[in-house]
Amino acid sequence: MPTARMIRRTAAPVLALLLLTGCGGGDSGGSTPSSASPSQSPSRAYKDGHLTFTVLSLRCGITGVTGSHSDAPPQGQFCAARLRVENRDPNYHVYESARQRLAGVSGDRARPDSFAMAVRRQSDTVKLGGHTLMEVELWYDVPKDAKATGLRVSGDNDPSSFTSTKPIGRAPNGVLVPMKPLAGN
Repeated sequence: MPTARMIRRTAAPVLALLLLTGCGGGDSGGSTPSSASPSQSPSRAYKDGHLTFTVLSLRCGITGVTGSHSDAPPQGQFCAARLRVENRDPNYHVYESARQRLAGVSGDRARPDSFAMAVRRQSDTVKLGGHTLMEVELWYDVPKDAKATGLRVSGDNDPSSFTSTKPIGRAPNGVLVPMKPLAGN
C-alpha cells in the first residue's frame, strides 16, 4: 500500500508537468481569448444590501440561447451578463436573479427572461452562506433596437445585523453598474 510520502513524491512532478503544459487551458490553434474575440474588463465592485456585485461581461445581439436540454431564439435579441455576487457578511443572505435589471431597457423586458434562464439552468434565488462568492449568468430578451447601458444590481433587504430588526440600507432602484455591451455571441 502506498504511503503518503510516496504519493507526494509521485504527485509533485505530475503537478509541475501539468502546470507547465497548461492543463485545461486553451485551444490547439494557438489563439488567445483576446485575439479570438474582443474582451471586456470587469466592472469595479458595487455593494447593495449585504451583497457585492461585479459585472464580469455584458453582450447583446445574441441570436439564440442553448442549454443541455433546449434552445430557442429571442423575440428580439438576447443580452447576457456574467455577474459575480459576493456575500462578505458572516450570515446567510439571499440573491434573487429577478431583481437584477438590464439598464437602458424599460418594463418587464429589463428583467431576466425566465425561459432563457431555465435553458441555461440558472437559479431564481440562491441562499449565499457567509463569506461566499458565486458567478451567475443573466439572460435578457430585449427589443432588437434596445441599447443596454449596464446592469442595475440589487441586493438583499435583511436586517443590518444579527441583533437588529432594521433592514440594511440599499438603493430603492438598485445600483447602476455601467458597462457598454459587446456585440454578439
